[in-house]
Amino acid sequence: MSDSGIREIIGDYKPKKRRSLRAVIPYLVTAIIFSLISFSVTFVINKQQRAKEEVLLVIHGGKSVDEAELRRVVTAKKLNVYWVGPEKGFRYVLNAAVTSSISLRYIPEGSSLGDNKVAYREIGTFVSANAFKVTQQAATLQNGVGFVNVDGNAVYYDSRDAKNVYIGLKDMDIQVEIFDPRPDQSLAEALMQGRVQKIK
Repeated sequence: MSDSGIREIIGDYKPKKRRSLRAVIPYLVTAIIFSLISFSVTFVINKQQRAKEEVLLVIHGGKSVDEAELRRVVTAKKLNVYWVGPEKGFRYVLNAAVTSSISLRYIPEGSSLGDNKVAYREIGTFVSANAFKVTQQAATLQNGVGFVNVDGNAVYYDSRDAKNVYIGLKDMDIQVEIFDPRPDQSLAEALMQGRVQKIK
């Protein structure tokens, strides 16, 4: 008989205790905590990545946005974007892939981004050295009409078609183009005080 067998008979032998559930609980809790932390970090990183992708989509004209989202993207990216204010029932498509030539298109809510058959209002913001002087000079061209509006900015348009009106901002290297397919609407916007404004 082995030594352990003798000890078992005389009561000396104590078999190894199995680990109780209580001893395992701290390890389980630690594993759960680390799993939750890992999941949270992954979730936050993925959320941030999705947010960056959304902003890129907006900046490159791949998504229409409402006024609040437009302002958020423009200010976050510190873009120089001018417009003539919000219009009820419209969303906005921004194209700022080239920051020196930015366009902002107004499209009716529910319309398709790819619908280029119908013309809607569009505002262009262009970096242009001596924009005021350049715009005034354009007015001297044949059929050119020019004046200084109530905001002190130079305005130019072609008398044969006033759907496109150009505004050279005073003391700035920025020229704004207003296009509107509706008759005389672009000119009306250029004439109104404080109408052409930077998105903030």
